[in-house]
Amino acid sequence: MKIDLFSVPIYITNIDLEKIKLSAKEIKKTWLSETPSSLNSQHMVEAGSLEYILREISLLLNLTVDCKIVLDKIWENHYKEGDFQESHAHAGSHFSFIIYKKINESKTVFLNPASNLIESYYINSPYKPIQDIFEPKCRQGQMILFPSFLTHMVKKTNDCETIAGNVSLKMI
Repeated sequence: MKIDLFSVPIYITNIDLEKIKLSAKEIKKTWLSETPSSLNSQHMVEAGSLEYILREISLLLNLTVDCKIVLDKIWENHYKEGDFQESHAHAGSHFSFIIYKKINESKTVFLNPASNLIESYYINSPYKPIQDIFEPKCRQGQMILFPSFLTHMVKKTNDCETIAGNVSLKMI
């Protein structure tokens, strides 16, 4: 019998891109990678768009307690030839999401939160008990939702656009 202990759930769903409208964004080079992003811009998320995103997240999480899902932050990333995003996590939120607005192939990579620790124990062993990385095969018009503590990155890509955001759960 095999038991997958301490798994980290992620969720992937289809999204209607026509229902997501952001405005008042300034796209500029951000992070060490200098990938064009609107991370620190003020965004106006159209009311219908915000409700749609939060409803889709609520459906994925299938929460059994009375809580409200609150959007903490939302931004766009515009990847040009050779752009990438270094590994990072999203502190201060419970869940994060990526909406693949315009892509040929997703280049998101999730890193196992315990890989460094476990690797140090199995450094000279042919046995490797865990997967170090996970590369979801998302396509345009999909959203991936994941716990914000999960370190991730974007491999070099080109001509892609994503909408990313963070949400928190608040008890009612």
